[in-house]
Amino acid sequence: MRLLCLILLSLCCTFSLSAQLAKKSFDAERTSAKIKIDGILDEGEWANAPMISDFVQRRPAPGTAPQRKTEVFFLYDDDAVYIAARLYEKKDEVFNLLTNRDNIGNSDYFGVSFDPYQAGLNGVGLFVTVAGVQYDTRYSNGGNERIWRNDEDWNAVWGSATQVYDDHWVVEYKIPYAVLRFNSKSVQDWGINFVRVSNSVNETSFWNPIDPEINGFLNQAGIVKGIRDVKPPTRLFFYPYVSTVVSRSTEAGVGTPQINGGMDIKYGINDAFTLDMTLIPDFSGVRSDNQVLNLSPFEVRFDENRQFFTEGVELFNKAGLFYSRRIGSTQGLTSGSLSDNETVTFRPQAAQLINASKITGRTNSGLGIGLFNAITDRTTLEVEDEVTGATRQVEGDPMANFNVLVLDQNLKNNSSVTFTNTSVLRGKLADDANVTGLNFSLNDNNLNWRVRGFYGYSQVFSYDDETGDRQIKSGYKYNVSIQKNRGNLRFGVSRNVESDNYDINDLGFLRRPNRIEHQGNVSYNQFKPKGVFNNWSVRLNGNYNELYEPKTFGSWRTNLNFNAQLKNFWWFSAEVGGSPQASYDFFESRVSGYIFKKPASYTTNFSLRTDGRKMVRVSGRARFWKRPEWDQNDSFINVSARVRIGERAEVSHNLDLQSRLNERGYATRLYDDNGDLDQVILGQRDVRNVINTVNGRYIFTNRMGVTMRVRHYWSRVEYKDFYQLTESDQLVNSDYTGIDNDTAEKIHDRNFNTFNVDMEYNWQFAPGSEIRAIWKRSIGTDNKNTDLNFLNNFGDTFSAPNFDTITIRLVYFIDYLNVKKIFTRS
Repeated sequence: MRLLCLILLSLCCTFSLSAQLAKKSFDAERTSAKIKIDGILDEGEWANAPMISDFVQRRPAPGTAPQRKTEVFFLYDDDAVYIAARLYEKKDEVFNLLTNRDNIGNSDYFGVSFDPYQAGLNGVGLFVTVAGVQYDTRYSNGGNERIWRNDEDWNAVWGSATQVYDDHWVVEYKIPYAVLRFNSKSVQDWGINFVRVSNSVNETSFWNPIDPEINGFLNQAGIVKGIRDVKPPTRLFFYPYVSTVVSRSTEAGVGTPQINGGMDIKYGINDAFTLDMTLIPDFSGVRSDNQVLNLSPFEVRFDENRQFFTEGVELFNKAGLFYSRRIGSTQGLTSGSLSDNETVTFRPQAAQLINASKITGRTNSGLGIGLFNAITDRTTLEVEDEVTGATRQVEGDPMANFNVLVLDQNLKNNSSVTFTNTSVLRGKLADDANVTGLNFSLNDNNLNWRVRGFYGYSQVFSYDDETGDRQIKSGYKYNVSIQKNRGNLRFGVSRNVESDNYDINDLGFLRRPNRIEHQGNVSYNQFKPKGVFNNWSVRLNGNYNELYEPKTFGSWRTNLNFNAQLKNFWWFSAEVGGSPQASYDFFESRVSGYIFKKPASYTTNFSLRTDGRKMVRVSGRARFWKRPEWDQNDSFINVSARVRIGERAEVSHNLDLQSRLNERGYATRLYDDNGDLDQVILGQRDVRNVINTVNGRYIFTNRMGVTMRVRHYWSRVEYKDFYQLTESDQLVNSDYTGIDNDTAEKIHDRNFNTFNVDMEYNWQFAPGSEIRAIWKRSIGTDNKNTDLNFLNNFGDTFSAPNFDTITIRLVYFIDYLNVKKIFTRS
């Protein structure tokens, strides 16, 4: 620790106070005329506005002039920013494809990114395709020039229109100030950049160059100067909704329709801070989870699909302590709620969210502040007395309050330091939790070096079932990394330590603590076209892992990866790696002190992807993994294809074939007559998974479309032999057969299926307002019929009991300023 502190101190002392990146600039032009957003630049103000051009390629040839000319114009008034662009391209070469909102697809597009505070860390991006489809995103931590790697769930209300001509196309924007966050100074300079993608030549170009040898995106923006006397407007938006949900199941038939209503509110507290609140939310229409058969000792992490928890939460996620799926999840019964004869006959899948709110913003000095709060209602379970048959209802999860506080200070050179605190407070004698984290990211003057670090401290407060005494479990984590991230040659090292009692899982996600990890990497990157390649990179990684308590060697592994894009815009990669010596798994046994020793293993990977601009795109990945001593052979093969049907429709199919043959893993524990642990049993098994996912869409207009997603997951597990894991880390033969003596059935074999359909019609009938009709079907089976072939298994699954929901939801956008104008005129 002392050595690490000295390294950090010496590096921090070399950091300059300002970066030296060259930036283009232009002067903002104010207008008093009314600009009609129609994609037709017939207003005289556009002719008088300064023209912004001289774009520079980002890919495929960074730093060179693009093959297509772009002209941009910028105006502003008291209400909004106006942007127009002429993008020269022959009409028959333009990729003019219809997609749904926030899906660029393979369309040509133009975009603008704003960083009003010029900190190089936070901003917004607004993009429009040739077909007029809007895509908006929020940037954090410097952002990423690949727009889909940012917060794409954020949806703002702004105007745009496009027109296509014989030798160019035009896009026109109106961006209300309510979309942006900026300070209240009378004269302001904002960070800004423009991007243009032309698929006919597979070219991405920016107005202010984006150097691939420099880490970061927003820090490479240009500047618009002299924005005068603009004031942040009153930002008060209402999103009332009404929905109806009809459910049907094979067993119960059609249920009674439910009518729901609620509202989302967005309020600009001042020029920089916004309150977002959801009242009586309805999440019945969110996309189905990708369920899997989990044979590991760790929890499966699912994506967050609820819009309120995906939009504008980048600040809360900066320390990695916030996993919003915890909000509404159920933990189980309060201790002591059941008698010995009672069993649970009904358990709700989720706790009702009463309300949630978040306040986010950034001061003029660059201090970002985030406050998050959510309250979930108690859950009620139904239990039955197995002796008398009597049923009653008991409280399961108590009411819970979830809180997050974040303070994020921007520093020079795109650096930052962040304080985060999360807390969960539950009623009755249920567990409470508190986690505090401090993380920093420091860059030197030329952005050659970056030092990152984090320290976290967790506390879980529980109560003794009998005495009610409070007990505290506390733990800590820290990590530090040093990385050279500019230039062709890059390298870095990191250290991560998590104590055995570190626990963030009340509001965060951590599969397992109790570890020490060391990582090193070195890579060489060729960013400019050379030979048969547009670009390529080669990277060597090494990882060395230990158990924290007791400190014990765990594993070390290494891998070498090569990744490249060819001149025909095909991608391919290859990788070799493995763990050259035996590793130790401290968790597979589910029992402390029983360590699972695994022999050396090796792996190879290959991938290939064709040119995504074509009507048909195909990609494939293959991974082969071997543990010779056990004759264990794993293979993972993925094949996907996408077919574009005209300008409106698209269908894709993704197939995953996974097999793990002669794998050894946990099966069960055996106990003696006194109830003491007698044996930990591991089994030798074959695991085969087949995952089919089909996506389709048909787009009627740039504001209306239908999308569908069908996923079938099939997993078979067949046990062939069993071993006893001893306390001396040995696997020895066991008399355990894994067969039920009464039924002769193999106890541990599994045939697990999930089948989901998610189909949605969406019509944005006015800015910010929409109607959605959603149909969802879910089917699940779990049995031991492992001898079925694919077709027979699919037939059994499809004929199994199923559950359908149909949701129709109307959301209407109300802007307080528009309402005020109406009443003022009247």
